[in-house]
Amino acid sequence: MEADSPLTNLARAALAGVAPYEPGRPIDDVRRELGIEHVIKLASNEGPYPPAPAALEAMAAAAADVRLYPDSGAWHLRDALSDHLAVPAEWILPGNGVDSLIKLLCLSVLDPGDDLAVCWPSFVSWRQGAAMMGAAIAEAELAPDGSFDLDRLREAIGPRTKLAVVVSPNNPTGAAVGRAALDDFLGTLPEHVLPVIDEAYFEYLPEGGHDAVRYAREGRSIVVMRTFSKAYALAGLRVGYMVAPPSLLGVVSRVRNAFDVNAIAQAAAIASLRDADGVLRERLDEVARERVRVAAGLVSQGLEVLPSTANFVLVRFASPAAAQAVNRALLHRGVIVRPAGPFGAPESLRITIGLPSENDELLAQMAGALVDAAASD
Repeated sequence: MEADSPLTNLARAALAGVAPYEPGRPIDDVRRELGIEHVIKLASNEGPYPPAPAALEAMAAAAADVRLYPDSGAWHLRDALSDHLAVPAEWILPGNGVDSLIKLLCLSVLDPGDDLAVCWPSFVSWRQGAAMMGAAIAEAELAPDGSFDLDRLREAIGPRTKLAVVVSPNNPTGAAVGRAALDDFLGTLPEHVLPVIDEAYFEYLPEGGHDAVRYAREGRSIVVMRTFSKAYALAGLRVGYMVAPPSLLGVVSRVRNAFDVNAIAQAAAIASLRDADGVLRERLDEVARERVRVAAGLVSQGLEVLPSTANFVLVRFASPAAAQAVNRALLHRGVIVRPAGPFGAPESLRITIGLPSENDELLAQMAGALVDAAASD
């Protein structure tokens, strides 16, 4: 709606404070704007490899029946996830990516005047989801390493707090909370607070990291969010899932769309789970090695890089203006990264770990971009 249109008066008052989500810029957009043919995108934390071969085969097979509506309950996917997670199927709700599930949870639970407690900077959709419902954000600072400071988050909880969100590994920093610290946090929450663990980057956690689904296996009141967009390389299909008590999922189901997850996405996700111990493990190990190499290369150029356990790193600059200058310089050199301003870190750029050749190019172009940015001051 146009800003001066009388139709803006129809919008709910809470939406006045909600900014639209800013996705990473697509490759074609940069090509058109700057006239650059060779562009690499390291902005949106997509996996650098294609989907598993079994997933590609399943997509092709499912395409033959797209004239039909998909399974609204995603029952085969629920069963596959149930086997994979060792959680009853009735505790699982697939959705159109984690972002959609976040909005559905907030729509189902939050009223105006309620609070959602979260550390910041973090994933902007949690703030958006609360703001859309007229709920307030009870905000806590991150720990120095960029992970959620669970002590501060606990202190931010008040009598109107309904949801306490832990994003781990955190986006945009990449740092994760410890398993023991998460145990302690969950054990000391007030009864009126529902904990939500956003594990979109769960597969990238090192061995011994937290696995919030285990609390669901114990029958505890908790929500866990995961996705097939990152490690499983299905970002273009939009499929994630929520693990939570059936009573809560029943409420969320009242507001979800009837056919939330398309048929091709369901088929690809099921096939990806079958291949979870095959090609996936090799790819995760490769990303971890490349993350260490990229971080070291950036540090060698004098940059501050936060520790990460995910498939990206966050680079801090002296100021928001400095980050913007380097981002512009990288764009002109054909490298798309993600300004972290929408996530609450305007002085930073988030950089996805790509293929080894893309990471080589990033490091080479960053050296030139730093020179270009300094010359533009």
